[in-house]
Amino acid sequence: MKVISMKDCSFEDALTSWNEGFQDYSVPIQMVLDRFLRMLSSKRLSPAYSFIVYDGKKPVGIVLNGIQDIEGIKTAYNGGTAVHPSYRKRGVGRLLVHSSLSMYKKENASLATLEAISDNQSAIALYETYGYKVVDHLHIMRSTPVRRDTGGNLQRLKPIEESEWKEQMSEGDYPWQNQSFSIDEGEFFKVTDGERTQGGLIFTRNDKGSITLFQLQSENKGKECLKTLRSSYPNAIITAFNIPEGSPAYEALKEEGFETQLQQVWMKKVL
Repeated sequence: MKVISMKDCSFEDALTSWNEGFQDYSVPIQMVLDRFLRMLSSKRLSPAYSFIVYDGKKPVGIVLNGIQDIEGIKTAYNGGTAVHPSYRKRGVGRLLVHSSLSMYKKENASLATLEAISDNQSAIALYETYGYKVVDHLHIMRSTPVRRDTGGNLQRLKPIEESEWKEQMSEGDYPWQNQSFSIDEGEFFKVTDGERTQGGLIFTRNDKGSITLFQLQSENKGKECLKTLRSSYPNAIITAFNIPEGSPAYEALKEEGFETQLQQVWMKKVL
């Protein structure tokens, strides 16, 4: 078996590796080519940093990688490692992780990071073998619409530009997929009472009115920010994505009745 840079492979082979490798995954993430290419673009994953393992001419494994500066740290991200079921426990995963780490160092990255479904113990064990450590647990949480009297809520959402968000908010305490550069069609808001900023929110809305919340930034007004979001979109089902358990946002979401639907581990390795 051999490892080849994805930039020297066809997108069809990349998609085949991805879909076949994730065919029995606990979360459905198989996709058609157009969606696969959009994911690469929106998540800042690069063929130049990614790899495919071949057995002869057959693609049997893939890893998608990206490298970005986050809060002044050159960070490498493993955005998905998939191995065909019949090739597992045959060293394909090790080839992909080893090739990725070698490339990260060649590119002078200082930190490697990834997320893994919490019950995927074999993947977590593989990453730990290469020096990754679990630094937090990530929660995908959901809340249905809640009817409330909002008459006393004087706070409001104020839209701001992404550049203003980056100047005023720290994003280092959120994983790669929650970073502003990785959110396709993200909307940026301050929560304000007219005089003071209580916090900030990044979220997306789909055509059905559902909201995906990627960041809640507030030192001690997280619940108030969530109440303002709900009062602004009273009919929306809100999903909070990849919220670190150690963050104030997680506590605020729990107190506001959000329930965990899925957990991941957030792993890092200093290079």
